[in-house]
Amino acid sequence: MNIVNWLNPVIWNQSTRQFGTPEPVVDKPKSEPGESSAASFNLAHALEAKLGSETAAEWVFIIISLVAAGVGISLGLLFYVKSPSLADVWAARLGPLYRASFNKYWIDEFYGMALTRRTMDLARAVFAFDSKVVDGGVNGSAWLTRLSSRITGGTDKYLVDGLVNAIAGFIVRLMSPIVRAVQTGFIQNYALVMVIGLLVAVALYLVKVF
Repeated sequence: MNIVNWLNPVIWNQSTRQFGTPEPVVDKPKSEPGESSAASFNLAHALEAKLGSETAAEWVFIIISLVAAGVGISLGLLFYVKSPSLADVWAARLGPLYRASFNKYWIDEFYGMALTRRTMDLARAVFAFDSKVVDGGVNGSAWLTRLSSRITGGTDKYLVDGLVNAIAGFIVRLMSPIVRAVQTGFIQNYALVMVIGLLVAVALYLVKVF
């Protein structure tokens, strides 16, 4: 199995009566002398062609992976177990690289400055617009409504009702002496008023008839 397509599913091939899908043999066009093949370069294929064996190419990559893991483990034991002071020494020697690696190449700072803070600034601007403009307009209309209600209430209370009360009071003060003079409490006075009223009614009737 080629290391490049090792994730391909392993299925039963009916034509070959074996597991696995056979790789089609494709004749590669010969490149002209001096023609660059960097655009189609594949390290696994190149190593396989160099060694002439898929298994050998796979073992080369396995050994490289194990060596890299072993070097990493050895450096970790050396720097942090056997000689912890070496970490500070090499951090001082590789100052810029160490600081960049320690600060994760300032990706979080850039993200915070370029996106997080700008998003917060936008949120503050939207909040200010909503609180000052939108809510300000709504609150302003409410203030105008309250002001107009106060003006209307004052006009009705002091102008309309005041005028009505003034006219009614004037009429009451004007008519009350006359009404009080008639209301003496004597029956003969009431009888006299009734007789006078009856005579007036008869006189009006006679005038209307004749």
